[in-house]
Amino acid sequence: MNVIIQRHGTILTIGINRPEARNAVNPETASQLVEAFNQFENDPGLTAAVLHGIGGNFCAGFDLKAIAHSTSSLNIEQDVTKGPGPMGPSRMQFSKPVIAAVSGYAVAGGLELSLLADLRVVEKSATFGVFCRRFGLQCAIELAQNISSFPQKCMLADRASAYNSTFDASEFADAMQYEFDTGAKVLVEESVAGAKRFSAGEGRKGKL
Repeated sequence: MNVIIQRHGTILTIGINRPEARNAVNPETASQLVEAFNQFENDPGLTAAVLHGIGGNFCAGFDLKAIAHSTSSLNIEQDVTKGPGPMGPSRMQFSKPVIAAVSGYAVAGGLELSLLADLRVVEKSATFGVFCRRFGLQCAIELAQNISSFPQKCMLADRASAYNSTFDASEFADAMQYEFDTGAKVLVEESVAGAKRFSAGEGRKGKL
């Protein structure tokens, strides 16, 4: 199982169990996470959940190898009020508290999952970030000097979504729908190509 759940009285622990991939989430794992959180939400005997990663890392994001080597086209739910997101439960809202126990990497989609929680308990080993945004940069200094080195469509879509959620969206679902509508085309045009580059080894440890 890619997700291991354990009950401790009224507490449910949900563990991402892909240590060989730093707990990166593939479609199967995303589906199992949704099932686990649905079980938590629908069980009146459970009062809180703890999300954690097994094997030293919380979650290294979505499994880019699953994107790079997939033989099928991307199939993502168009309506953010229906179905799960690519990481699984990150669009879900709960009536009971969720705590993220974070060690090691919580990056990209892993950072997203950690933000699903109401509280985060963080070990000294924890590293938060969005490493995939470094493509197109020659070094960290150039990030400040030449922002045009970022993948432009992805950057502008993220920026538009941030502004919309802050100033324009009337509720959570509106903000999520805008982010999907703005980013869906970008996902196909830039993210798949970037995933193939990264899974082939480009960009590891800051080397481009």
